[in-house]
Amino acid sequence: MNFIETFIEIYNAGAAFIIIFLIGQILFMMRKVDKDLLKARLFLNEEIMQRTWIYISVAGASFALNTLVKFIEKFTTSGEALQPFHLVEFTQLIFLISFILAVYNWYIFIGSFVHNK
Repeated sequence: MNFIETFIEIYNAGAAFIIIFLIGQILFMMRKVDKDLLKARLFLNEEIMQRTWIYISVAGASFALNTLVKFIEKFTTSGEALQPFHLVEFTQLIFLISFILAVYNWYIFIGSFVHNK
């Protein structure tokens, strides 16, 4: 296993922990939130929706690109040409960063709502 593969595996494990922790915190905070008031604040705060849409779109695009690169590597003869560029690992990084940002965006939004209550 080379340096990049090792780094990606450690990064994936750390990112998975961060995502699980933030989602757990959001679920815990949601028990304390007035759902109707949360919906009203979400409707009035367009920035949260735009950021979430951007982060999820980037995450989805990188996931699709990751799948396409893996398909090319597996089923074509030119797959070996893609390996030195580490496109699969790079798309995994983009996906995880974007997904963490989307979850963190919601964590901050719901956290500020719970603390202001």
